Amino acid sequence: MKVFVIITGSEFVQGLKSEKNSLFIARESTERGLNVNGIGITGDDIYQIQFFLKMALDKSDIVFISGGLGGTRDDVTREAVQEALGVPLIYDEEWLKKIKENLKAQGRTINDSIKKMARLPYGAKRIDNPVGKALGFIKVLDDVNKAVVAVPGVPSEMKPMVKKAFELLGYDKKIKKTHLFRTFGLPEVEIDSKLSDIEGLILNSSPKGVDIFVSDSEQFFLQNKVNVIRERLSDYIYTEENLEMEEVVGRLLKEKKLTVSTAESSTGGMIVSRLVNVPGSSSYVIGSVVSYSNDAKIKILGVNKENIEKYGAVSEQVAKEMAEGVKRITGSDVSISDTGIAGPTGETPDKPLGLHYIGYTDRKKTEVHRVVFKGERNDVRLFISQYALNLIRIHIR
Repeated sequence: MKVFVIITGSEFVQGLKSEKNSLFIARESTERGLNVNGIGITGDDIYQIQFFLKMALDKSDIVFISGGLGGTRDDVTREAVQEALGVPLIYDEEWLKKIKENLKAQGRTINDSIKKMARLPYGAKRIDNPVGKALGFIKVLDDVNKAVVAVPGVPSEMKPMVKKAFELLGYDKKIKKTHLFRTFGLPEVEIDSKLSDIEGLILNSSPKGVDIFVSDSEQFFLQNKVNVIRERLSDYIYTEENLEMEEVVGRLLKEKKLTVSTAESSTGGMIVSRLVNVPGSSSYVIGSVVSYSNDAKIKILGVNKENIEKYGAVSEQVAKEMAEGVKRITGSDVSISDTGIAGPTGETPDKPLGLHYIGYTDRKKTEVHRVVFKGERNDVRLFISQYALNLIRIHIR
């Protein structure tokens, strides 16, 4: 069975707001063994919604529409379904009575805008709204064995109503299981090559690394895939849970009873900020020095002025002294530093945009990694913070 998801909302089409409802509906569909063959976003326009609906019904068996069921002028999903399917809208009298009773309890009276939220296509099954007033519905097209499901766009209303819709359609059981691997250190193309013989994979790349989603409807086969991926990617996997790198590092620091400090330049405090995002981080984060200027590097961290003049602030020597300087100041067990060129300016003939030096020091050793990552400024900073946190993870495991 194929599923198509339609999201309505002019705010999404105009780039004013990001939407996440399609993510939820697609995931719920996939876990029930259904194939999602498309997601469309359209504005609050009756003709555009009709166009998407007709196109989706041509290619799919179940069409979900999220949004446009409220009481304002731009809530036209019901009318679009009415026109596209050629069925009249009627009031669900029981739901209408419930709305009136709720309003009366609040000292309010019903009006036409609120009243229309109790309308649904003739012959449709209603989906009760556990939170709001807008009624959802399922309209089954018996002649072609297809169904249209309409739910509100408010996430707190949409989620339980989507689950109810699956139940009413006979897809209440989740039969397809998905396992997550979060990796860092290998490009997406290399991971794809290493895992080319494994079916049911989806890869998602970002400055934080590559997430791997592996699925199967049979637990036995899924476990075999998981075992193979673990063996092939090994140390590149930093978690198999839906956790961020800072949470993984935080767990390790707690387990090892170690403390950490950071000396940051290009990242501007992003490394320590991510660390302290984790509840309980006060037990292992000692402090941080954001030494953005050369003066701060020299006066606070004790970086040798001659090394900055000779090698530049973005250099192996400076990264080393920054890491050792913050460790000396804070007395932490582990310290990390970064200095680099996040862009879009600052490039020199021998120092390209994206060049960074990341220093690491602990009780036994100090090392510096040279890294080049090109991209938008904040993507570069995010990548460098991820690299630094991963460096801590690798060393303290």
